Amino acid sequence: MKARWRCLAFAMVAVSAMPAIAQQREPVPRPAWPAVTGTAKPWTRWWWPGSAVDKANLTKQLEAIAAAGIGGVEITPIYGPKGAEDRYVDFLSPKWMEMLDHTTREAARLGLGVDMATGTGWPFGGPEVSAVDGSSSLAWVDGKLVGKPTEMKVKRAAPGGEGLVLDPYSTAALGRYLQRFSKSFGTRTSRSAPGVHAQFHDSFEYYNASWTPSLPEVFRKMHGYDIQSFAAQIAGEKAIDEDTLARVKGDYRRTLAKMHLDYVNAWVRWSHDHGFKARNQAHGAPGNLLDLYAAADIPETESFGLTQLPIVGLRGDAVGVSVDPDPPEVTIGRFASSAAHVMGKPLVSSETLTWLRENFRESPSAAKPQLDRLFAAGINHIFYHGTVYSPADAEWPGWFFYASTQLTPGNPLWKDFGAMHAYVARVQSVLQAGTPDNDVLLYLPFDDVVEHGKGLMEQYGVHENQWLTESSVGRLGIWMVRAGFTFDLVSDAQLQRVKAQDGALIAPGGRYRVIVVPATRRMSVETLGKLVKLARQGAPILFEALPQDVPGLANLEARRAKFAKLLADPALRTVSGDKLETSLSAVTRREWAGQAGLSYIRRARADGHDYFFANLGTAAFDGWVALGVAAESASLLDPLTGRSGDAAVKRNDRGDAGIYLQLASGESAIVRTSFVKPRPVTRQPWAYTRPMTGIPLAGPWQIEFLEGGPVLPSPARLDALASWTTLPDAESRRFAGTARYRIEFDAPAMTADAWELDLGDVREVARVTLNGERLATAWSLPFKVRLDALRARGNVLEIEVTNLAANRIHDLDVRKVPWKSMREINLVSVKYKPFDAAAWEVEPAGLLGPVTLVPLALVSP
Repeated sequence: MKARWRCLAFAMVAVSAMPAIAQQREPVPRPAWPAVTGTAKPWTRWWWPGSAVDKANLTKQLEAIAAAGIGGVEITPIYGPKGAEDRYVDFLSPKWMEMLDHTTREAARLGLGVDMATGTGWPFGGPEVSAVDGSSSLAWVDGKLVGKPTEMKVKRAAPGGEGLVLDPYSTAALGRYLQRFSKSFGTRTSRSAPGVHAQFHDSFEYYNASWTPSLPEVFRKMHGYDIQSFAAQIAGEKAIDEDTLARVKGDYRRTLAKMHLDYVNAWVRWSHDHGFKARNQAHGAPGNLLDLYAAADIPETESFGLTQLPIVGLRGDAVGVSVDPDPPEVTIGRFASSAAHVMGKPLVSSETLTWLRENFRESPSAAKPQLDRLFAAGINHIFYHGTVYSPADAEWPGWFFYASTQLTPGNPLWKDFGAMHAYVARVQSVLQAGTPDNDVLLYLPFDDVVEHGKGLMEQYGVHENQWLTESSVGRLGIWMVRAGFTFDLVSDAQLQRVKAQDGALIAPGGRYRVIVVPATRRMSVETLGKLVKLARQGAPILFEALPQDVPGLANLEARRAKFAKLLADPALRTVSGDKLETSLSAVTRREWAGQAGLSYIRRARADGHDYFFANLGTAAFDGWVALGVAAESASLLDPLTGRSGDAAVKRNDRGDAGIYLQLASGESAIVRTSFVKPRPVTRQPWAYTRPMTGIPLAGPWQIEFLEGGPVLPSPARLDALASWTTLPDAESRRFAGTARYRIEFDAPAMTADAWELDLGDVREVARVTLNGERLATAWSLPFKVRLDALRARGNVLEIEVTNLAANRIHDLDVRKVPWKSMREINLVSVKYKPFDAAAWEVEPAGLLGPVTLVPLALVSP
């Protein structure tokens, strides 16, 4: 029965749905939406250039951040602006701490949270780090493995934070580094006044850090032999058989993994001892990312660049787009959310919108697909990258930071980003409610990752991710996403904490239905023994293929004997190909949205389930989606507008529900199911619609420039819509800001149940007002707005459009104005070359259209 309607298309013309009819004015909130908390709002990384901050400007910017709908900041001091050296404040000095205290007090007044990096720039390091405590790389000297100082300095350091990078494998060095912080904070954390919420550790960028003085000792304790006995072989100075070399190098990499995990755990303990939570970006580290993420209170992943998604109207950028190397299924992003789900961490964050496009060319419409794919991967605590502190007297564009989406008040799009912040807050209010609800624990064979004879120290990152995408677990994870099987990755150490109970698998963070082990070369006796034990206790364990051997070199034959005995246990079950799909379908709740081409995530509540759906493909979706759960009713919620209503629901003979969805390319929706039937008198059905033939609003249009710079162009009349850069006034070609388009029209002589305004091509955000009433801020694809009732005669439509800062930046570089005010790296392009916008073409701006009035007919699925 279920298979008969798993993804039936509705037999009507492809539509722009009510969630698809995007941005309308804010309604009175319905009970279907959870309350939006400060944590549900997006937070932002807040760079302090040179820590050249003062109380008045701190307050002013915090007030702007709060008013925009952002929930908190993460303070990261960096290098400063030229010409402001007399304002610089040394990191952790009494003056700096005074500014921090002022910030936390003002943030508390405004309802904002405050995190901070445990250092300046990145990674950890600074003036107190001696050569002994600095990072080092492995070298072969006089027949032995020794450490050679990397002499790496802190990247983008702020005044008072310059110095050597810390040894990321030494808890002793970390302890000495943290003494400076303990002294500076003193008793602040015990005061009744609010303070810093969490400490932050950025991704592993301790370049070439492949050695630490205590490595030989730790290696011997872990593996039972001396790494120096293979020094020449590791250094490539002496031949050795391939298998032995792989095992020795695997033991070396496992040693680094343990020592860095000890380092992170020591930092987390210090944070807790001082009243802070800990937020950690594990990616890039030479360790098991699942364990490193799980060590923190808030695991954090990151997105980088623009994902090449086939959303209709999503523009690339000939000037510069850094293509996000992570697959659309964000397999890498699932490491952070998996660690949070498995180990019971309620929040999982992401550094978001880093290098989305070239500097000053980042649009909200390009941001939404990146946000949606992170939500579908389990992220529920967005941190933008980011916002730069800039004083009121700084000339436009103010102080800035490269690789940032420039979410600053100086950006002409600043007030329009508020609609995006509201969207994020609505989605996260749902994704922070309830509990994770994935069915599969997908085992990460870390020993396979580390055990090979190539290279030496390795980093397992977001950007260079072939270690995952070309592995059996990476391929299996992508298949599961597309096939509709919900999963979390699990490490060897986390697996040891899983228990079998009544045929289910109980992890510290929740219940699962099955463990899937991808085709694996190497597996420890301890892990295989745990899997055998769980299988004997009745838990479903599915092996794509049985592991072939144990990892590591020491006591090899003894461990192989135990391993062979465990492999022979009849409780082990091997399935692959179609049999794996059949076996998973028998024990899990399958989500058919994956096969329908929708991105999704499911969470559980006591009275039902929550779903986030996003259409990141080209084709509009209009049809039934079979859910993997039972439901008596469901609410359909539009996170763009806040509207909600009863969804069309039907059930199969097992009680599983089907929901009718209409999602145009680029759109998203929330579904909240319930085990209880609704009371008809208190509910409102969701309005499903079918578009009819649209009527163009051809003009003439009046255009008036409202705010921006450097100079407001003259008003103009447009007989046909085109980029405002084509107007006779030359100022229009370098203008960045907002213009109002105005047109009067009569209602079409036809009957419609509702109306939709299709704005066509918008560069970049449109605020729509009809007959004096503000209806919507249209900031994402597709740019469509639901209209209220039309007057028979004399409707006045006003559309305020704001463009990118790009043309104004282009003009500055054409005229060779010295606006790049930052020290050190100053400003680089997305390709990390010196930034020069003089060669850019003038970017289209304004309302390009065509603008179409579309009549809608209500339909019943």
